[in-house]
Amino acid sequence: MRFCNMPVALVLNSFLVAFILSSCNSTKKLDENFLYFQTERDNIGIVNIKERVIQTNDILNIQVISKTLNQQEAALFNSPSAGISSNPSVSAGVSTTGYVVGINGSIEFPIIGTITASGLTKAQLQKVLVDKLSSYIKDPSVSVVFTQFAINVLGEVKSPGIKTFPIDKVTILDAISASGDLTDFGKRKDVTVIREENGRNLYIQMDLTSGSVFQSPAYQLHPNDIVYVGANNKKLESVNKNANAGTIFRTVGTALSLTFSILNFYFNRLK
Repeated sequence: MRFCNMPVALVLNSFLVAFILSSCNSTKKLDENFLYFQTERDNIGIVNIKERVIQTNDILNIQVISKTLNQQEAALFNSPSAGISSNPSVSAGVSTTGYVVGINGSIEFPIIGTITASGLTKAQLQKVLVDKLSSYIKDPSVSVVFTQFAINVLGEVKSPGIKTFPIDKVTILDAISASGDLTDFGKRKDVTVIREENGRNLYIQMDLTSGSVFQSPAYQLHPNDIVYVGANNKKLESVNKNANAGTIFRTVGTALSLTFSILNFYFNRLK
């Protein structure tokens, strides 16, 4: 009788061990760290969105017209090939045409020649061009438009990747919104903006749970900024949980295999 009960005891012990191992994992509820702008709401102050200045590698669409009825003088400056070049590296391999601001901060404009653009706003560049075009066009008017605004969003967002915007002013909230918001694993107190300035990378950390984010120098993004959202502890717990689940399944599988082998051995002995 004792001989026959031995396999049954082994089976019960195996399932008991598996149950204990599988019950070790626990889940945690979301806490207040998942809320945006929860602190310092009364001290946010006025958010000053600055006029975007032209930078190296920007691509500009420049149109020239005359305020008179005669547009022939302006036509030469709007030729499809006049001063136009392509920069395939600006938007993840997508070629975009326009006046590309070179590494020396200038553009090559038809007839006029080299024009320094870096560091100027659109309005300032328009004025420079109008002054120079006055010698060739009667009563000229110039329109300067940025062709794109590209931001690279990485880390714990629902839709990471390069995001382009058809506007001149983009904030950290615009970039996060375009990425589908943070995942549940996104660390809202650890968002980093990586920005290149004067050939060096500048790292600016932001806390999206604080109202002070609106005063951060990285609240208003620059073209080609990198936004990285770090992972919170729940991400690590999830990774460890998955690893533990794999270990549990392997342990249970081994226990069952061993149990069935022992059962088979004893039943064969009983025959």
